[in-house]
Amino acid sequence: MNVEIFGDRDFIISVQEQDGVWVLMAGQSLYALPAEGGMDLPVWSSAEKAEVFTENLNQRELSPVFVPMSNFLGDAWLGSSTLQIVDVLASPQYGQEPLVYTVDELRARLKT
Repeated sequence: MNVEIFGDRDFIISVQEQDGVWVLMAGQSLYALPAEGGMDLPVWSSAEKAEVFTENLNQRELSPVFVPMSNFLGDAWLGSSTLQIVDVLASPQYGQEPLVYTVDELRARLKT
């Protein structure tokens, strides 16, 4: 097994156990990255991991916010036509390649 498979398993188990994910927000603004056809949304399995990520961004106003799984998988987040989330970046760490899921891949993994 490679490191990516371990990372995938650990991420999925962690967010299933806590029944949600952590995103970064500055007030009402969501931290996301532009992508072809929409946005890439970074999410973390803990507030601490999200905070470590922000330390290298020079955007001090960002704070981790917990999103319950029922909301995250629904129309408010992954199903939102307004947000247009294309891919989800799983627990990215500054300077390293994150695990990347399409919205459909992540939904399928989290429902198993």
